[in-house]
Amino acid sequence: MTLYTRRQLWLLLLLGGAAGAGLAVDHWRRARPELAARLETLDRSVPAPVPASPRHPAPPAEPIDVNRATELELARVPGLSPALAARIVAARPFADLDELRRVKGVRRTTLERVRSHLIAGPP
Repeated sequence: MTLYTRRQLWLLLLLGGAAGAGLAVDHWRRARPELAARLETLDRSVPAPVPASPRHPAPPAEPIDVNRATELELARVPGLSPALAARIVAARPFADLDELRRVKGVRRTTLERVRSHLIAGPP
């Protein structure tokens, strides 16, 4: 009678083979660091900056007041779609930025993402 089933033995053999392959790759990388570094840089490329377009406008340079901004200004904030910007304009005024949560579509994560781009001035 064996301690392991046939399926468990195959799994152990597979895990041992994966560990052996990992050790072999590590040994190869230590023996040829210059070739390993060259191979690693082949798949990395510096992404070109994306120019501002109507579909992806540049983010605002300074925070925008949610109580005074237009829909277009709010839509420039990364994370706010034009439809969400329209709902924010319709739900004004806001005493503070946490009140944006009452707008449909503004979740906690959305609010945290746009918090650095917005302020809530006096209504």
